[in-house]
Amino acid sequence: MPPFYRAYPALASRGAGVCKPARTGPYLAGMTGPALTHMEAETREAPDVAARLIERASKPLAELGARLRASPPRFAITAGRGSSGAASLFAKYLFEQHLGIVTASATPSLSSIYGGTLDLRESLVVAISQSGQSPDLVGYCRAAGGQGALRVGMINVAGSNLEGAVDLALPLEAGPEKSVAATKSCLAAMLLCFGLVAHWRNDREMIAAFEGSPDVLGRALALEWPGASDFMTGDAPLYTIGRGPGLAIAKEAALKLKETAGVFAQAYSSAEVLHGPFALAGPNLRVLIFAQRDAAREGLDKIAEAFEEAGSRAMLVAWPPNETQPAMELIGLLTRFYLLANATTLQRGRSPDQPPRLRKVTETR
Repeated sequence: MPPFYRAYPALASRGAGVCKPARTGPYLAGMTGPALTHMEAETREAPDVAARLIERASKPLAELGARLRASPPRFAITAGRGSSGAASLFAKYLFEQHLGIVTASATPSLSSIYGGTLDLRESLVVAISQSGQSPDLVGYCRAAGGQGALRVGMINVAGSNLEGAVDLALPLEAGPEKSVAATKSCLAAMLLCFGLVAHWRNDREMIAAFEGSPDVLGRALALEWPGASDFMTGDAPLYTIGRGPGLAIAKEAALKLKETAGVFAQAYSSAEVLHGPFALAGPNLRVLIFAQRDAAREGLDKIAEAFEEAGSRAMLVAWPPNETQPAMELIGLLTRFYLLANATTLQRGRSPDQPPRLRKVTETR
């Protein structure tokens, strides 16, 4: 039977590996030489980024939350590309799960190349971008303003074109990001989306979880994932799986493995993977599952077991129980995953900072 790793709880009867907090220094598996890559160094800045967000964004988020409570939008639209697209999907799940507001993914091409228009009266548009320069997102937000939407931008680069196309710009506070592979800016966007929902609901527990995020991300960097390096060795394709907001984490993980490590990875919801993709289960397929502590957990456990029984190598990662909000657990798991992706990339003789044929700023129309 192929190895099946699980984070929490331990499957002692089945001999499963257990992920525990590290008691020693930072995770450096696969690292050689005196300097960290930009990707790892920027991932390790995540707790400081979270602290800046709490300090600088809490008041604007509280004011925006009060405004949205006083005048709730009919629906919401989230927009983003690449890693920002994963953050926008994360926002969609949080909006629908915690606010009950129908949320759609934006279709910028409708206006940028097809010349179409939408009725966006009394809507909220949240656009997420590290650079704030992609012409299609900028154009979409400009058009949305003329159609009656409240436009919020979550942007890392100050003074960008996107900043001038929204009603309210919320800085990601990630600072310069030198690696082509986005890490701290994506984590910041997800944290900002969580903070927005917390303040929109005026939910004390969620606000406390947002304010506790530096500690969560700091502990995430110290998590040990036994067997993870062996699991990531080789060229076998890989499925990344999540459910609910965990699907956004799975999508970002798949993107990172493709762009940095050169591993073919595809993200699926655990609700979709059995509808066809499961046909490829077997010794030549690996499965990485991100499991948060909520109603989705039991189903994610069963998916891991199903792939294992079909002969695939399956690795399920999760957070220690009863420590924080499920969405915050997922952000912590993504933080730790970035270190694994960095180490995997180096082990494969590639640079996570300069993937072939990719640029830091991609402009689409």
